[in-house]
Amino acid sequence: MDYDNVGLLIGDPAAEVDKILTCLDMTPDVAHEAVRIGADLIVAHHPLIFPKITRINADTEQGRIIYTLIQHNVGLIAAHTNLDAARNGVSFVLADRIGLENIDFLEPAEPEGSDEDTGMGAIGTLAGDGLSQEAFLQRLGDALSLEAIRFSGTAERITKVAVCGGAGVFLAEKAIESGAQAFVTGDIKYHDYFTEAESFLLADVGHYESEVPIVETLRDRISEAFGALEVVATGVNTNAMKIFIPEHPQQSQPTE
Repeated sequence: MDYDNVGLLIGDPAAEVDKILTCLDMTPDVAHEAVRIGADLIVAHHPLIFPKITRINADTEQGRIIYTLIQHNVGLIAAHTNLDAARNGVSFVLADRIGLENIDFLEPAEPEGSDEDTGMGAIGTLAGDGLSQEAFLQRLGDALSLEAIRFSGTAERITKVAVCGGAGVFLAEKAIESGAQAFVTGDIKYHDYFTEAESFLLADVGHYESEVPIVETLRDRISEAFGALEVVATGVNTNAMKIFIPEHPQQSQPTE
């Protein structure tokens, strides 16, 4: 996308690379992990420098990360909306993780706008007769190791599912038009949960949770393409959002 900032953000294009670390977010812990394991390059999904910056100093977390990478000769590549829009990219990996088959783009790019096989979101089918709503939500929880799922709507039987990794609620209408009984994404705002569609489930699994499967996929794809390199997926959970589930005292039962 023209607003994005992808490619080599930090480092020397001519530097030799022997070891790569893949991650979703570029955080201080990931930077220290890269230094500790001796990585020469980090491949991240979310750009560290976004939007443009006017200064680099150690007064900010971003500045300290940049300092650390430069001081230890660690490069940084970001693959963001280009990875979102790629076949077998973020949304395809999410679709595969939750067990969809016959996966294709939910919204293919316009032919006159791109000569590549690109698009946004993904759509596929569940095997057999599909799943009930409860079973499908359980499938999401198991596949993505979720603590909670926010959702709206009702679908008695789900056979066709659309997904978009990250903040993809803008594709909800497209999912409905495509005949999906469920749409899975993250970062849904309150008013976007309201839908007039019948037999349609809108599920918010979280931004991080919907995209983090791409980290291992990046590791595997880079390893396949460059067999001489050692490629490691980060062991750091970079999700800044935490969930607290309070314990409520049991209400006393009325006595007769």
